[in-house]
Amino acid sequence: MPPKFGGGIKCKKCGGSVYSAEQAPGAVPYHKMCFICTGCRKLLDSTNQCERQVDGNTELYCKACYNKVAGPKLFGYAGGGGTMGHTQ
Repeated sequence: MPPKFGGGIKCKKCGGSVYSAEQAPGAVPYHKMCFICTGCRKLLDSTNQCERQVDGNTELYCKACYNKVAGPKLFGYAGGGGTMGHTQ
């Protein structure tokens, strides 16, 4: 019987084996090069990583892109005080 290779834990993004030397920080297994923002393609770390579930798939975002995609959609949000006029 030939030896079996690739028995490590699998990366959630590419499905390849993730070994401890190439694993991104955190509990979920990702390669360091697979641990990137879906929006801007910036490398992530445990301090700026956000996840969003879309159709059963996990999408990774940095905090800035996550706020653009999944932030509040309210009138005047991030528009400053000038956009919220008071009329009587």
